[in-house]
Formats: sequence, structure tokens, C-alpha cells
Amino acid sequence: QKALVEYTLFSKELLELKEYEAGIKAYLEQLNITNYTIEEKERGTIPMSCYPFQDSNSSSLLQIGTAGGWTKASTGFTFKKTQREINRLISFLKTEQPLTAFHRKSRFWFYDLLFLDVLEKYNEKGSELFSRMFDKNPPVRIFRFLDEKTTFLEELMVLSSFSIKQIGWFLSAFFKRLF
Repeated sequence: QKALVEYTLFSKELLELKEYEAGIKAYLEQLNITNYTIEEKERGTIPMSCYPFQDSNSSSLLQIGTAGGWTKASTGFTFKKTQREINRLISFLKTEQPLTAFHRKSRFWFYDLLFLDVLEKYNEKGSELFSRMFDKNPPVRIFRFLDEKTTFLEELMVLSSFSIKQIGWFLSAFFKRLF
């Protein structure tokens, strides 16, 4: 009886509010949903970026949440990642190390970086990329991947869900980052 409908767009520029609403309306019409009531509206932007937010930290000040770079760059997921980082932070604080030592980059950070590179070049293919991932993998694997809990073998399985052409986009982004 109730649903949350969200409009997601990878863009350097914001659209006019009416363009987002028209996009949602068109989507609902595609699903033959024409009789509905909007109970609430929300809007915002999520920095889907691998920008080094941690550079704002000092030995005694640590930015957390979105300001600390705890938003997953390729998806905008923040809540689960923030929960995980808070748990890690509690253990870290007991070590009495300077807060500048808290940040760490993982292979998932690098995956996000490559995904954002691909989306920057092939932005119009973003929904196709996400659709292929979800179509070719069991939901549990995808959510484990998005939660940064997969093994390297599972990550290769996610990568193999893309077409040869799409894999080429990722390889191109990879080699541009290396060289």
C-alpha cells in the first residue's frame, strides 16, 4: 500500500525540481501506477566521490559520516557503512593513536573509484550497469558486495556479470589509474 520512490541521477549538475518529479511520474506511469498520493517529499544530494575527505582530519579531530567520507562513493549508501566505521572507531580510540591514522583505503574504495570513472565517461549507461549486476547475481551476493563483505572470488563473479564491452570500460579505467 505504501512505497518509497527515489530518483537517482549521476550528474555534476542538479536538475530543476520539476524534472525529478517528472521522472518519477513517468516511471510510475510505466508501471501503470496512476492513482497515488504523495505523502512526503525529500530531496538532497549525496557526494558520490572518492575525494579525500580524511585530509580534513587532524590528530584530535575526526570527521565522521558523509563529512568523513563514509558514504560509499559508487552507491551513496551511508547508513551501513557509518555503522561499521563507528564500531571500528570505538576500537581504534582505545589504541590512543592520532586520529589521522584512522583512515584506510580498501580494494572496495578502488572499485568505487573505477566505477565512478566509468560512470563519468558512460553516464547514460549507469542504469544498464546496475541492472546487469542485479540480473546476473543473486541478491545476497550483490548486497554483500555493496556492504563490502565479499571475497575476491565473489567480486570476480560480480565483474563477470558485465558484458565484454562493459568490462573493457572498467579495464580502461583501471589502466588509466595505473599509468
